Amino acid sequence: MKIFPIAVCTLLVAASSATSAQAPGRVMTMTRTAKQFGDLEIRIDDAARKHDQAALEKLLAPRFEQRDAAAPGQPLPRADFIQHLLAQSRGDGFAMGDIAVHEFGTTAVVSYAATQFVVDVWVKSGDDYQLAVRYIGGPAAATKGVNPKL
Repeated sequence: MKIFPIAVCTLLVAASSATSAQAPGRVMTMTRTAKQFGDLEIRIDDAARKHDQAALEKLLAPRFEQRDAAAPGQPLPRADFIQHLLAQSRGDGFAMGDIAVHEFGTTAVVSYAATQFVVDVWVKSGDDYQLAVRYIGGPAAATKGVNPKL
């Protein structure tokens, strides 16, 4: 009878170590949709770094606004957002991680971690997508692994 509990424990330890051994070497593949919207996010950053106002105007919907968790009642209008991006010195661009895309017909909700946690709402306009609303929150590292109670 003592063999059964020992065998069960041995199997559990073996399964546990096999799972943990796979985790560090796990390769995440990006979906085609995540790549598509990640590329759009990068195009916004590239246009800002190159001070290309025309490219920004094309990527942003006419009624675009940015909403910040720090000032939820004070949205940043499109024109001010563009001027803010053009005034920034961005160096080599930004790093984006943990991208997720949820599509709802002609609308896509894209979230990712950069220096802040960002949620963008993209709307299809003709053959292209335009950024309609951007929501930004606190530092991305502070949100990682946190599951706040609502």
